[in-house]
Amino acid sequence: MQASLRFCIGVILLALCLPQPLQALNNYEDMCRLFKNGIQIRKPATCNEYIECINGEGTMRTCADSLVFEASSQECVKATASNSVHCGNLCEGLDGKWVADPTNCQNYLYCRNGEALAGHCEGNQHFNEALQSCEHEDDSICVDVANICELLPDKTKFRQEDDCNEYYECKSGTHTLKTCSSTQYFDVESGSCKAKNLVECSSHSKKDVCLLKTKPLKGFQPDGATCRGYFYCGDYGTVHDIDPTWGQCPEGLFYDDINKTCAIPTSVVCTHNRCEGRGTMLVASSSNDCHNYIHCVDGVEVEEKTCHWDYFFNEKVQGCTKEIIYDVCCDGRD
Repeated sequence: MQASLRFCIGVILLALCLPQPLQALNNYEDMCRLFKNGIQIRKPATCNEYIECINGEGTMRTCADSLVFEASSQECVKATASNSVHCGNLCEGLDGKWVADPTNCQNYLYCRNGEALAGHCEGNQHFNEALQSCEHEDDSICVDVANICELLPDKTKFRQEDDCNEYYECKSGTHTLKTCSSTQYFDVESGSCKAKNLVECSSHSKKDVCLLKTKPLKGFQPDGATCRGYFYCGDYGTVHDIDPTWGQCPEGLFYDDINKTCAIPTSVVCTHNRCEGRGTMLVASSSNDCHNYIHCVDGVEVEEKTCHWDYFFNEKVQGCTKEIIYDVCCDGRD
């Protein structure tokens, strides 16, 4: 039965194959959004072209004549048989086998007596070379192009775009999904996990946001990473929402989880980045019983300081005063 199923899948894939040249289908410069500043990526299906990544933007480069780009050394080097396989016939010496098209997650090549016949997985499916079949994109770990780590130095770490708590790491030409601790996000520039308030994130983690031990949560919940952000958990009875919707309060306001509303920052306890969305100013800290304040520059925490002589920080006057401050964000907090 299994052999018959594999045969049927093979027939379907083969029927979709057309004898056409291998073509790059993507804007490969866009791959730089995943990687740290300064890395260079070999262009898929080529040997002498590469992409230079600067501040998330990619620029296509070409090696001088007779040289090829070597991902491991990040340099253009003399061409050899081993470093030139990527621009040759991927089906050479193969017959009756499917191989991943290096330019696209959905494409594949059927090898027939060394000839490459191009095919395409239907709908949102990706081709899985190990399984020799197409699979739903939710089950695939293909990122932008097939075998992305073949374009990069070994041990390269890069973003998992759907969850800042996760990242990929290359090892021996393949990538593996890794996870930071629950209190951290992945920082691509350092290649390490850091406290959430130190990492710029556009995809906050949804893991167990709508679950308290075994009890499903519904309605608005804090995102656990920012002072302005929250998730909305749908009501699914005894099952928790695994895909809640993220939102954030307007600039200058924080999410108040007690009252389930947006409120002025001094009325909200939050130990994440209290500078986000507040520009350059001094803001009250949620520590040291209202004696501490944070210096913000362009929405980023620069340093936290303490008022002298047992003074209290008053955010309204942007300074330390003798007047005792009872702001909810810091009153009674060590």
